[in-house]
Amino acid sequence: QSALSRHITLQYERPQQFPLIQVDESKIRQVMMNFIDNALYYSPPETTVKVLLMSTKNAVEFRVVDHGIGVPASEQHRLFSKFARASNAKKQRPDGTGIGLFMAKKVIVALGGVIIFQSKEGQGSTFGFRLNR
Repeated sequence: QSALSRHITLQYERPQQFPLIQVDESKIRQVMMNFIDNALYYSPPETTVKVLLMSTKNAVEFRVVDHGIGVPASEQHRLFSKFARASNAKKQRPDGTGIGLFMAKKVIVALGGVIIFQSKEGQGSTFGFRLNR
């Protein structure tokens, strides 16, 4: 699902300089696309999804920030479990499998990184990861 077809603005912010990092490109791409696709699916038209790439002395970070449906607070603790899906996400997109976030976490943890996640139901979410340099 593209941002254009959903009438969503996709905004990409990155640093002028970004270090080379050694990761499995296809797996990282899969994680990044999962976060972006989810943001597009669960955001209303005429909103902006921000994709942020950041670099510090010690780490690199990737974040996707949306203003979508968010995740109910009572369900956030299990969101990265296998086959877990938020109740409001099931209503909006019944065909989801519930393995995308589970696999994303497995990939990032295997690379020694951490998942970044913040959400407020009805206000949006931030999904991302941090990898040490």
